[in-house]
Amino acid sequence: MKATLDEIVFDEDSFELEVGSLQRETVQRTAAGLDGQVSIDLGLRGRKLVQKGELQAKNQAELKREIDEINELIDGGLHTLECPDGRVFGNLLIEEFQTGTAASSGAYTGCQYQITYTQQG
Repeated sequence: MKATLDEIVFDEDSFELEVGSLQRETVQRTAAGLDGQVSIDLGLRGRKLVQKGELQAKNQAELKREIDEINELIDGGLHTLECPDGRVFGNLLIEEFQTGTAASSGAYTGCQYQITYTQQG
């Protein structure tokens, strides 16, 4: 199984995903005559995910097209990431997409990339 972000397929050999912990929001209140605090649970707020890897293409034009496709997903909408190991992360907001310098090597052109997501709670 390949890693996919909506309809974009990533090379599973260079796919790396760091999954942060879910964050829970609470409010602490005190009151006169009450020992301790009252904790109000506001629910889950989300977590950070960082995807790293290498984009590969047959030539510079195809690599640029792949980069542009990912840039178009930074639209404020929610997306789904499916991992090669079967995990599925939904409700992802893409915060940042960075690429390194493109380099040609043998039969392909490639660059390192990093995508930062926030998974909505």
